[in-house]
Amino acid sequence: MRKLMACLAVAAVFAVTRAAPPPVVIVPEVPTDDPGGGGSTFLPADFIRYSAGLYTPVLTISGNPAVDAVEKMDKPGNWLFSVEAANTLAGSLPTPAEPRDVIRRDGAATYSFFFCGAGAGVPATSNVDAVYLEGGDTGNLIVSFDVPTTIGATTFDPADLVRFRRTGPLCGNWGLGAPVLAFDASAAGAGVATSCNAIGADRIGGLLVLAFDVPCNLAPSLGPPTYVPGDLVTWDGANFSLFEHLASWPIASLVDALTGQANPGRVPPTLHVDKSLITPGDLTLTWTASCSEGANDYGIYEGTIGTWPSHHSKKCDDLPPLLTEDVTPQLASSYYLVVPQNDLEEGSYGLATSGERAIGAPQCIPLVQTLSSCP
Repeated sequence: MRKLMACLAVAAVFAVTRAAPPPVVIVPEVPTDDPGGGGSTFLPADFIRYSAGLYTPVLTISGNPAVDAVEKMDKPGNWLFSVEAANTLAGSLPTPAEPRDVIRRDGAATYSFFFCGAGAGVPATSNVDAVYLEGGDTGNLIVSFDVPTTIGATTFDPADLVRFRRTGPLCGNWGLGAPVLAFDASAAGAGVATSCNAIGADRIGGLLVLAFDVPCNLAPSLGPPTYVPGDLVTWDGANFSLFEHLASWPIASLVDALTGQANPGRVPPTLHVDKSLITPGDLTLTWTASCSEGANDYGIYEGTIGTWPSHHSKKCDDLPPLLTEDVTPQLASSYYLVVPQNDLEEGSYGLATSGERAIGAPQCIPLVQTLSSCP
């Protein structure tokens, strides 16, 4: 038996090609009948998974608050969210969460304060209405506010995204008084009007994806298109375009929160390579799952020992039974890597003595890699 090791981390690159939009989780602004025709009425405390025209409830927050920001964390069962009005979540919190706070719900359905707006200098009149994490569960917090918000010497517009840097484990340890712009809406394209409020945001497939509260013409010098509630809009660093339209979404209900998939995460260093018991000459690869809930598939890469790096995509799907695949080696001196992936992103290829391993050529998911630490 021969044993090889692979271990992971994660960093972001813009996509040049994109497959069909992956599943997203949204929250409706008001009670909304299932646009997919399922007969349910979705409430503002419900997290709804949207994929290929179907809407599926995945979680309801205790106390039925009006949730207006959401983020899927890498750690299984963990979510971040913010509420529109002060709420103890049916007594799950010792004090009411304010609209400027961000709350964490863990896999045991326990709620705790993740970001305390007051301690980070956010005025009581401002509401966090979009949120996501940059660099995994221990990374920076990106938020948007519902109104122009002044913190220190800087005023942020309602479509801006604001970065708070983590300085410690407690909810007030977020770079006190020193947030910076993560996305300057006024400088994007022709400029986003201050009347357009970003009420949902995440990075998906290397791109920034936004939801707005009113119809927004994001390229006024070109005339239409005008994006309406139910449209998810992407910014690629140069242009706005439609990322996805939520099928049959009613114009009377806003997409009041938005999150994509969790990061692909890391595969622990436990890749085993054995002789196949099925096909003579083949090898059986077996590995343990990524530490992140975001990995829904795995790519297998093969290279030549002594030629570093030389790995290229061998198989881009982990077909059942999961976490094991048989491969036919190209050479007797081959090495293998297993790379976690979600619908649009690859994770790490593992760590070599020199640091993060290079991406494969070709890749299973071209030019899109997201590196993050295990939760």
